Amino acid sequence: MTVMPLTVALVISNRSLWEQTHACIQNLPIRIALEQNEPDDVELLLDRIERHRTDVVLIEAHTLSMPLEDFIGRLRETASQPAVFVLHHEASRHHIMQAIHAGAAEFLYPPVGDKLRESFERLSAMRAKTSDEASSRLGRVFGFLSARGGCGATTFACHVAVEAAKQLKQPVLLADFDFEAGLIRFVLKAKNTYSVRDALDNMHRMDSSYWKALVSTYSEKLDVIPAPEDVAAKRAPGGQELVHLLRFIRSVYPLTIVDFGRHISNSAFDALPELEALYVLAMTDLETLEHTRDCIVSLSDRGLPAGRTKVLLNRMPEKNAPDPKGFESYLGMPHAGVFSNDATSLYDAWSEGHLLEQNTRLGRELGALASSIVARTRGERPEARKTGESQSGSGGVKRLLSFLQRSKEQ
Repeated sequence: MTVMPLTVALVISNRSLWEQTHACIQNLPIRIALEQNEPDDVELLLDRIERHRTDVVLIEAHTLSMPLEDFIGRLRETASQPAVFVLHHEASRHHIMQAIHAGAAEFLYPPVGDKLRESFERLSAMRAKTSDEASSRLGRVFGFLSARGGCGATTFACHVAVEAAKQLKQPVLLADFDFEAGLIRFVLKAKNTYSVRDALDNMHRMDSSYWKALVSTYSEKLDVIPAPEDVAAKRAPGGQELVHLLRFIRSVYPLTIVDFGRHISNSAFDALPELEALYVLAMTDLETLEHTRDCIVSLSDRGLPAGRTKVLLNRMPEKNAPDPKGFESYLGMPHAGVFSNDATSLYDAWSEGHLLEQNTRLGRELGALASSIVARTRGERPEARKTGESQSGSGGVKRLLSFLQRSKEQ
């Protein structure tokens, strides 16, 4: 049985138990978040366990200055509610019954190795089942990513989020996970001083009331949390940090739109397990198409199913436009939409300080994209593509190459 990644806290004073525990853990996908021999301050230990969102605590009960039952009761009040494995150097009936009555998940004694691994496997199976059940009740997250700078991820994320909030008529979140540029604050004129970094740094005390203090309201049903402005705060989050934040967000919003900025960052990679779909914005020049193909390969290598990667062809020229089937052959997958090069309408909107009107060509196309995302959020099946739309013959590739050659010559 495979052990899923877990975060553990060790409170072990016995040298032999400590060595056997480490020998087992070093061959498993387990991260030791904190380690103590005999904690002087149990309150501080509890606080650290909560801040690290620990999955399991391995502890010798006699090291605590409070009853084991009280300690486990306090752990159940934390956000992660870690399991507790009690270790002891002997298998006495008294100690086993004490651990059971206190609510420990396991009681382990030497030799620890195989029994500890089996305990991790049981916990992994239980957590995986619980996670799958919880995921089915959580909201959906859709990400937007530019294959390279200037492809339009922020433009798409903003317009889709605003329109989706109107259509869904439920709370929607627009989050900026672009820790380099972070343009959503500027585009939507968000007035809040807090950012995604503030949320990440305060996950240990996050609740609905604290969250509402971090976000700003753009419209009746749309909340916005921007990327940090301060240079020092632009550091990318760790993988577990981001997963915990997205899990919290999914528990609050039925739909979340995330702007990942340009190309694939660590933040985008870390967020993949929580995404319903990732829209990769591409344009029609050869260099961008090469970046797009690299993105697709990288996402596949990281385990994102092909059906959850969606390529959007942006700024398609009006005259002498190539057959989109050629792009599909070049990229190795079907596109999920073609969008007009409506630069004039977009420039007019930006210069006047507002988003595109729905009566513009690109505005209508973005509205249709928002509608498809809302349909997926509601659990409705998207309309099937017409037969042959995803089929790419050699003629499409030849026309694409001809188009790219003409563009290069111009």
